[in-house]
Amino acid sequence: MSNTTTTTNIPARAWTGRGLARERWHGYLFLAPTLLFLAAVIVLPLFHAFWTSFQRIRGLNSTFVGFANYVRVLEDEAFWHSLRVSLGFVSISVVAHVVLGLLLALALNKITFARTALRVLFLTPWMVAAAVGATIWLWLLEPQFGVINYILQSAGLISAPVAWLGTPGTAFAAVTTVEIWRGVPFIMLLTLAGLQTIPAEQYEAAEIDGATTWQKFRFITLPNLKYLLVVASTLDIINVVRHYDIIGIMTGGGPAGATEVLPALLYNTAFRANRFGEAAAIGVLLLLMVLIFAAMYLRITRVGQEDDRR
Repeated sequence: MSNTTTTTNIPARAWTGRGLARERWHGYLFLAPTLLFLAAVIVLPLFHAFWTSFQRIRGLNSTFVGFANYVRVLEDEAFWHSLRVSLGFVSISVVAHVVLGLLLALALNKITFARTALRVLFLTPWMVAAAVGATIWLWLLEPQFGVINYILQSAGLISAPVAWLGTPGTAFAAVTTVEIWRGVPFIMLLTLAGLQTIPAEQYEAAEIDGATTWQKFRFITLPNLKYLLVVASTLDIINVVRHYDIIGIMTGGGPAGATEVLPALLYNTAFRANRFGEAAAIGVLLLLMVLIFAAMYLRITRVGQEDDRR
């Protein structure tokens, strides 16, 4: 009884939310170092790039010119040529990444011997830094002393050394091949993980029904991997469209602009032509392209999450 009396004598205090607000501020304080770091390495450089795109820079002098740099870039045939080269480079690379990555993942998922060693072997191009891989291929494709020409001449496929990076057609094919070599393991890794999530009961039921290998791939494997392949392709597009390392090291955008994708055009405009304002405008336009694909990726993942909840 005494306890009951004591409890009823304590005046009830209205909840003001001050404790929750105080805890929230504590959370902000813990996040502050990370937010300041991200602002220093992402927000400030982005703001500086936007500001530079509105400037005409000559040496140490800069003049505000508004959207003149954007107009000049969009009226320049070099930009549209680079955009076409970029679209071809990205399209061929991403399609090859998905097809070859899927085939390799299917093979590795079936192989029962040396599985770990083969996975590490196929992942090696992806683990090597892009600059290192491009330098290795630069040596392999060297006209006089490269291994590629030596092998092809020994096999009788070519009669004289070929300057792979010296003509527009072979240079584009060479840098695209190197990009495919380096990007396939990323898709293979994602697809292999997706294959291992498909329930074995589905394949067992199909075998009981007498399904062929192609029918099991068409009606079980492909539908289960559809969402993953779309997400992987979108991420791959975002990754490839901003690549500079391989082309920068192997050709620098040449010969005759045959491999000058947008990142290469940006670099050449800024550091070879010293037109930093136009280069910043190209960078902003390239960023808009990447943001469009990023929005597509977010849209696809959101639809996938909504489907999973149903």
